[in-house]
Amino acid sequence: MELMIEKALGLYESVCALQAKGEDSTAMEEQTIALIDAAIEDGCVEAYPMKALLESANDWTRLVICRMTQFQIILREGVDKGCLAPENDLAWAWLELAAQNNDPTPFIEDDMEQYYDLLMTAMEQGRDVQYIIDMIWEPEQEIDDD
Repeated sequence: MELMIEKALGLYESVCALQAKGEDSTAMEEQTIALIDAAIEDGCVEAYPMKALLESANDWTRLVICRMTQFQIILREGVDKGCLAPENDLAWAWLELAAQNNDPTPFIEDDMEQYYDLLMTAMEQGRDVQYIIDMIWEPEQEIDDD
């Protein structure tokens, strides 16, 4: 399982290199997704955010989500299987990449309470996700009584 993810990450880097040169990367993208799918089938649920982001972005060097509904469907499937447990480093790394390059508000918009709970639990367990929370929910304003 870990070997498949390592291979997928290596292919991801190769895809980025090809895309940066303007070369066709379709076959390598398909190989990457196939490895991620195999890892997920073998129980690596923390690969869901990686799959969601790569399948929904056209340019893997920029990771801008072009197909938000596809991203949401894949991420929801992963969330339902526990991919965003605080200890799942791979999942959080890819969710953070997605949030750095896109508005994270619609990622799990079908259940914003669950989304908030996942982020708060992760933050309580030491994950640096406050910036994602702040992007979605404005920090509470202090009211000055002066």
